[in-house]
Amino acid sequence: MKTNYLDVPLVPGSVLMSDKDNNCMKVPVLFTPRECRKYEEKVRLDFNNLYQVDIIVKAHGIPLNLDLRDPDQAITDLGIVSVGGFASKTIPILNKSQKAVKFKLRPANPTAFAACAMQLSIDANATNTLKPKESLPVVVRFNPKQRLPPFSQEVIMEVEGVEEDRVLFDVTGVAHGIELKLMENTLAFGNVVKDSRLTKTMQMSNFGDVKANFSWNAKEFGKNFTISPQQGYVNPNANMDVEITFHPKAVDSNL
Repeated sequence: MKTNYLDVPLVPGSVLMSDKDNNCMKVPVLFTPRECRKYEEKVRLDFNNLYQVDIIVKAHGIPLNLDLRDPDQAITDLGIVSVGGFASKTIPILNKSQKAVKFKLRPANPTAFAACAMQLSIDANATNTLKPKESLPVVVRFNPKQRLPPFSQEVIMEVEGVEEDRVLFDVTGVAHGIELKLMENTLAFGNVVKDSRLTKTMQMSNFGDVKANFSWNAKEFGKNFTISPQQGYVNPNANMDVEITFHPKAVDSNL
């Protein structure tokens, strides 16, 4: 017989082999509840049209209630983290079902998840089992090595015996960093008369997300060059003009 919730997958004419150790035969019965209710069904087994056995199958469909302990963590924000910094959030999962549940957790897009410098404390290939009223803390770690724009990554839950996977929670965040650049790689002064001065301007830009402080090491060039300002800061997405003055004190073709 077969219904939308109960199946005894025996083909007519099947041969059931006796279990020599226990002197019995095993009949598979598959139960797939479609509703949260009690079920009762009579299954008749016919042996060679000579002998019939009626089996009463009773079962109970119960709701699956495996979810976040705190529903507000459905969107878990790691906040703004500086490049090289670290952040983590613990997201407990609670089993409120009446029986143990086996499940797996995995990023919806493992490549993108890893590209966002994130890790789960749970192995995506491992099966986790939670008994009723048990909880499991899932830790999301974020350790960016480079600037990252605002992102959102989904974590999927696969429950054993349930066909459809679902999104358990989203992780959001952003990694801020400094990206300070001189817009010219080379500044050519040409020939300058000894004891005279020539000043040129170079632009310094901050393409990063936070204020960038700077200071020049005057010991490296102070004999023949002066940079103004010698120290300061550049705001995010802002530019600063830097004046570089060449004032040779001696004739030197290597300058």
